[in-house]
Amino acid sequence: MMHLPVLVVDDEPNNLALIQQILGKDYQLFFARSGAECLKAAKKHQPALILLDIQMPDMDGYLVCNTLKSDPSTENIPVIFVSALSDVGNEAAGFLCGGVDYLIKPVSPALVLARVKTHLSLVRASRLEAYIEQLEIERAKTTRLSRILAFLSNTNSMIVRTKDTRTLFNEACEIAVKQGGFGIAWIIQTEAPKQMDSNMTDLRELTLVANTGLRTNQQTHLLEQLKVPNSDTLDIPRQVYAHGAIRFCNDIRNYPGADPHLQDMLHLGLLSVVGLPLFTFEKIVAIMVLYARDANYFDEEELKLLSELAGDISFALQAIEYEKKAQFLSYFDALTALPNTALFFDRLHSLIKAAQANEDSVFVIAINIHHFKQINDSLGRHIGDQVLRIVGKRLHENFSPHYCVARTGADNFIIAGSQTRSEKAAGLCKKILVLLESNIAVDQMQLNLSAHLGIAMYPADASDSETLFKNAEAAVKQSKSDKTNFTFYSPDINAKIIKKIETEQLLRAAIHADQFILHYQPKIDLKTGEIVAAEALIRWQHPLQNIVLPTEFIPVAEESGMILAIGEWVIRSVCAQQATWLQDAMPVVPVALNLSALQFTNNHLLDIVQDSLKQHHLAPHWIELELTETMVMENPEATQRAMHKFREMGIRLYLDDFGTGYSSLAYLKRFPFHAVKIDRTFVTDIPHNTEDTVIATAIIAMAHSLNMRVIAEGVENEDQLDFLRHRDCDEMQGYLFSPPVSAQEFATMLRKGKRIQLKGCDLST
Repeated sequence: MMHLPVLVVDDEPNNLALIQQILGKDYQLFFARSGAECLKAAKKHQPALILLDIQMPDMDGYLVCNTLKSDPSTENIPVIFVSALSDVGNEAAGFLCGGVDYLIKPVSPALVLARVKTHLSLVRASRLEAYIEQLEIERAKTTRLSRILAFLSNTNSMIVRTKDTRTLFNEACEIAVKQGGFGIAWIIQTEAPKQMDSNMTDLRELTLVANTGLRTNQQTHLLEQLKVPNSDTLDIPRQVYAHGAIRFCNDIRNYPGADPHLQDMLHLGLLSVVGLPLFTFEKIVAIMVLYARDANYFDEEELKLLSELAGDISFALQAIEYEKKAQFLSYFDALTALPNTALFFDRLHSLIKAAQANEDSVFVIAINIHHFKQINDSLGRHIGDQVLRIVGKRLHENFSPHYCVARTGADNFIIAGSQTRSEKAAGLCKKILVLLESNIAVDQMQLNLSAHLGIAMYPADASDSETLFKNAEAAVKQSKSDKTNFTFYSPDINAKIIKKIETEQLLRAAIHADQFILHYQPKIDLKTGEIVAAEALIRWQHPLQNIVLPTEFIPVAEESGMILAIGEWVIRSVCAQQATWLQDAMPVVPVALNLSALQFTNNHLLDIVQDSLKQHHLAPHWIELELTETMVMENPEATQRAMHKFREMGIRLYLDDFGTGYSSLAYLKRFPFHAVKIDRTFVTDIPHNTEDTVIATAIIAMAHSLNMRVIAEGVENEDQLDFLRHRDCDEMQGYLFSPPVSAQEFATMLRKGKRIQLKGCDLST
């Protein structure tokens, strides 16, 4: 049998040797020659007994004993003082500081053996008693844990088969009491789920929805306590509700404050309580409260299991909500809570049936939010979602229940109703437009919306709901194409749509068959008359229609998204042509490319340009980019970021068609443009139209003040040229010098050095 270790402390080697001689054969001994060594050895070896001298040089035995007893790791080690001090006072001092015995030097070997044996026997007995006590604690704990595990297991089994919240709560409470061993279990629920808030302690909106163990009068009393705002009662569930975390008390008798509810539970013999938060979608929806008859019922392991239980019940609640949501989403839009397309068709069908019986008419108004994608792209989807919710709410509040209002797509809404003499469809359209154009406050921003509307009528435009809906959608597309606020359906709209679809199909074929060519229109320096740049203009070599101008196919390409592929072809073709001319030792000039809004917001545009330049070993200054004012203003933040990247590459940027939008040049100075192009609409009638001459003069002056060059488009006669030169316009582009020409013709111009004779405005080749 292994003897328990003993630590011997004395500053005299002879005394240590003596104790070694007395105890060494029967006990495992450790030695220390000072108080400091004793404290270290006691922590390190954890002896069962310490024999401690009193008179030591660094600290006396009393101080050492006091230090041992103040340290939780050594406080239970018994200490026997061994000292030459024989006064009763010395002995009493030893016992007062925590010693268990006192031996006087010189010691009797027999007495030392007897005392050590006795005290080690007491240590063994104490440890055995503690072990038995701990065993009982663990057995009781295991029993409780087994009950809670059974509670958890049976609750999970119940969750699998439960499809509604009330049954889930009732059975959870019943299992807690009958199988979990709790005295009482109850659940309170809120109809308005809340995020956690430290001030959220008012339980008046919570209702008792399930309980097991409460008598009728106790239920009544609990309901009364729930109605008391922010009182001292029901403190545990109030804390759970405020913080969304488990709260418990392991002895109600010692709970701070006078909680009347806990006092009621104490009278029923319940000593421990725990509150469990129940969540759906990270919002607290209910609180489960469990009471136990024993004190100190909830330790770390049990709380962990109860936390798992709360999580499982919360998971079940969420699954039930998902099921409800799935049923809701079958007929309603998740974002706006308006009817979806399926429910709209059902209601439209009913409207048409009623109209047939009453010889009445039905209208359908399709609504498309203009430029909504730009709100999403520039401000973020969360802002876009808020905008859609507000639009849906406005339409619902102003037109339901007299009309059916639905959301049928990302930025599409629809309204249907019976046509009456007093409320014409056109009048409704005007109301809708006013409603949507009112400021929308979102995230501390004021947004202004506009919309396109399309109207179709039963029975004039269709005899069934599907066709009526389709025709309203066709009308809204025509409204977008015509840039009108609203358009009534007419049969020729379908013909236009069919033509557009045919154009899309032919365009796709044109992309694969490489049916596009580029023409180049020179830009002339108005001080030298020389060609200093050119603009690349795409043409479609249609197999049947010969050359098709971009005005006829670019809008279709932009709407269908094919502009991305066409735009990439233009970039790569211009880079290839410039590289070829440079290899042929031509007097090359920079060539400008026109970019569409969709193309410029494409994340891959920069990569495409860089790759094309690298592929053809072309310096960036040989190409220039032209952006329209409207395109810049559609998404100013994203445009500005992209423009800076192009400018850093060394690519010059031109503001095209300036003056046709609503922005000012002063506002546009925030963008890194190198030059401004005056739109041809302000050039056509100068110098005879006073208004146009004033505008053109102002644009030139303002651009120069911002260190930008100015190019005038559409210059077709000498009067225009003379006016622009006298206003210090930098460059011109137009039929006066040359229309857009093929690459071969433009190369000939460059090779021959074609220029315009500025004196007298005579042309020369």
